[in-house]
Amino acid sequence: MNILWLITARSGSKSIIDKNIKLLGNKPLLAYRIEQAKFTTIDNKIWLSTDSKKYAEIGEKFGAEIPFIRPEYLSTDDANSIEVVLHAMDFARNQNLKFDFIGLLEPTSPFISSSQLMEAIQILLNDENANAIVAVKESRPNTFFIQPHLKYLNILSERFINTKKLGRQHFEKEITPSGGFYISKWENFLKFKTFYTPTTIPYLVDDISALEIDEPIDWDFADFLINNKNKQ
Repeated sequence: MNILWLITARSGSKSIIDKNIKLLGNKPLLAYRIEQAKFTTIDNKIWLSTDSKKYAEIGEKFGAEIPFIRPEYLSTDDANSIEVVLHAMDFARNQNLKFDFIGLLEPTSPFISSSQLMEAIQILLNDENANAIVAVKESRPNTFFIQPHLKYLNILSERFINTKKLGRQHFEKEITPSGGFYISKWENFLKFKTFYTPTTIPYLVDDISALEIDEPIDWDFADFLINNKNKQ
């Protein structure tokens, strides 16, 4: 089996300037995903899809291939990841490259491990009915405790009045995508053009693996985790 790992790292982050190449610990954020993919023990390629030559040079330094510079129309705020993945897959087809899987790795999830990626692929490989596998985390709080932002907490109050046991242990575990990875069987992704189908498998990751860096407070927590690990 072989897989194309696609790491997507466009420039122009607004919440954290140059987030994808900012140093987390002693290396750029995108380098974590390259190293995770590099140490999966399967026949793979690691491509960095970026619109920046600077990002491309950094990615290449850490072991990613730069088969192309992502076109401008796929580098705007409105461009979605599916279009970016399909662009890379089309490029692979034009180069007569064939893969069994496509794996999307976004730089914002630096704490996923190579072993988690390998286990996810094996789970997907063993399920002939599954199309894809996606990293998920436990959703907190439970949606029982969520309502639209209205003038009053009328919806929540009605629920609380009618429910005596509000402890977390009394509610069914809910999950939500963590952003850690998205892996699909190659032909299935071309067919459905999404990682989310009725037979997509959820792969539950722990709280640290699930950390997704979107805002400065996320970065601060990731930096704390890295520094704490280095002290051990």
